[in-house]
Amino acid sequence: MPGAAASVALLLSLLLSVAAAAAAAAVAMDPAEREALMLVMEAVSSDRDWRSAAGPDPCGAPWPGLECKPVPAGAGNAAARLHVARLDFGVAPNPTCKDTAAFPHQTFALPHLQSLFFVDCFKNPATTTPFTLPPSANLSSSRLQQLSIRSNPSLSGTLPPQLTSLRSLQVLTVSQNALIHGEVPQGIGELKNLVHLDLSYNSLTGPIPSRIGELRSLAGLDLSYNSFSGSIPSKLGELSMLQKLDLSSNNLTGGVPGSITGLTSLTFLALSNNGLSGHLPAGLSDLRDLQYLIMENNPMGVPLPAELGNITRLQEIRLANSGYSGSIPETLGFLASLTTLSLEKNNLTGRIPAGLTRLKRMYHLNLSKNGLDGVVPFDGAFLRRLGRNLDLSGNPGLCVDDRAVVQDVGVGVCRRGGDGRDSSAAAKRSVGTLFKGDATLMLRLTGGLWSALLRQVTVALCCCCCCCCLLL
Repeated sequence: MPGAAASVALLLSLLLSVAAAAAAAAVAMDPAEREALMLVMEAVSSDRDWRSAAGPDPCGAPWPGLECKPVPAGAGNAAARLHVARLDFGVAPNPTCKDTAAFPHQTFALPHLQSLFFVDCFKNPATTTPFTLPPSANLSSSRLQQLSIRSNPSLSGTLPPQLTSLRSLQVLTVSQNALIHGEVPQGIGELKNLVHLDLSYNSLTGPIPSRIGELRSLAGLDLSYNSFSGSIPSKLGELSMLQKLDLSSNNLTGGVPGSITGLTSLTFLALSNNGLSGHLPAGLSDLRDLQYLIMENNPMGVPLPAELGNITRLQEIRLANSGYSGSIPETLGFLASLTTLSLEKNNLTGRIPAGLTRLKRMYHLNLSKNGLDGVVPFDGAFLRRLGRNLDLSGNPGLCVDDRAVVQDVGVGVCRRGGDGRDSSAAAKRSVGTLFKGDATLMLRLTGGLWSALLRQVTVALCCCCCCCCLLL
């Protein structure tokens, strides 16, 4: 019996050893994939010891910047293995990039790679790194879902047209690479799975491709700080899932297309620093989820639309230096969520709506450099709450009631007449206008003054003569 027990124990030990070896083999990295990873590191990494440190199975003890995931057996896999799923380069603790780093084509030979990041990687001021990709045929089987290429000052060239072959992409970020220029590939509309597209802070030119309007899953579109020209494509209004649209700081002209009111999921709209003009489209109140409207520095040259007051979730309105005229709509006083209102450097006239005082969340208000007049309707509590975040300067007709005066609001205190009415600059200006508008009255008044003066001089001369005669 003891011999039988020993045999059973030995058999169990052998089985466990075989199972452990099989498990280890099951998750071991594919040799071809390991070699592709080594070639990527050789092209990019500044670490000289990466190959020896990686060992036979880099996924067994992954370094920072490397993430591996198992892929179950089946579907063409003989056994479950660990595969490279994500690579990050450029910012510690991820592998830093060497001065001679090249954009590694070998990354697209990693069959299960889902995310690839190059951040502050290509930055050698002495040379440039071309942004190139393998032929489209080599990318058709790519499983890449996220590609982020940001803050690479020496990366140069155009956006490779092969990008449009990465059909699994959900997030494409090519941002803050000043030497990336040229037009966006027209095939961008083929990336049907894109949820986020960020091409901001580059040197891209040409028109915004209307085919971007075919990316119906898009939730974020950022093309800001480039040199795009032409008009805003009306086809962008078909992006019903879009939540963020930023086209600011380009050379766009024309009007804001009416189709933009179809973006009913939009929460952030930025069109600042362009050459846009004309009326905002009717139907803005359909943008019920809009929270940020940022359209500074455009030559709009029209009155402010009262419909803005119907977008109840607005938190920020920034429309400075855009040639808006007329009065500030009373409806803005209904925007209970409004925190920021910037309307400086326009041609606005009339009184400040008293309803703005009701906005309890307001913390920044700039109405400076307009033609507003009358008494500022804000009470002391409102003025103190905003403090230095309130600017009313550059409106000669404005004054603050002395019962609610606060320092440094940019306007003076109203002076009161005997009847209790303010004698502000607006009142004085209206009197001046009366005299300027009636030239005949001015001449009569001037003539009367001269006649009275001559009579007084004549009487004085006569008196002098009489005194002289008496002395003689």
